[in-house]
Amino acid sequence: MDFGKFIDEIGGEEYREAVLSCPVEEKLLDLFYCDFTAFEKAGREKDDSALFFLSAYTRLAYNAMSEGLRRGIPESVLIATFADITTWEKWYRRKRGKAGLDRIGWLRNHLSFRIFRLGELQFEITNQTWNGFELYMVHVPEGAVLDKAEDSFSASLSFFRKDEAAFAIESWLLSPEINSFLPQSSSIRRFSSLFTLCRTEESRQAEERIFGFIAEDPAQYVASTSLAEKVKSYLLAGGRIENGYGVLVRPIR
Repeated sequence: MDFGKFIDEIGGEEYREAVLSCPVEEKLLDLFYCDFTAFEKAGREKDDSALFFLSAYTRLAYNAMSEGLRRGIPESVLIATFADITTWEKWYRRKRGKAGLDRIGWLRNHLSFRIFRLGELQFEITNQTWNGFELYMVHVPEGAVLDKAEDSFSASLSFFRKDEAAFAIESWLLSPEINSFLPQSSSIRRFSSLFTLCRTEESRQAEERIFGFIAEDPAQYVASTSLAEKVKSYLLAGGRIENGYGVLVRPIR
């Protein structure tokens, strides 16, 4: 697979030409692994740092394909994992109106084989345990079909070669406030109910995900869904929405 085809495979047709027109020196790509601080500094000094990071990360992902295959990771899993570059490029484009990337700390995990997308969900290796179980962090990418979450947990056990494991998540999807606004039939409520809620923490992640940005004044938010309307009204009344932290063990005996 050549580089242009790879960009298409991860859904990057819209930014392919921008990346191809922005070559990145090999010595800078090498810095990503041996001195990330220097790599980031060099990128920040570019005239268009967001385009530099988009081009660099896309090229690093392409280069990582061969190492991933050597490790026995299926090509489909690698493509699905690296497609998160496109997810965050779209996020940047919606904000800035041009091709670019700014979630370089987050996407560093994908290029270092610490996060994998398996079905609808992403799973992060933590090298930690919970009550004796190997612990994996769960992340929900934009557009994930939550009703297929169980399939992803099954796929992760197979991928990581585990009979059982613990899965932790910290997300606005587990927010007690958010779930109180939703009907029992909501896919968010069903997904949230899979986890045992351990604690809540102050966060504005829900606002960013629901409205696309974080505003100082909630009156600035445009409510385009019934959930958004309820959240906006709640915030205008002085309410605050917390993230929930939950744990799930699979399979359940």
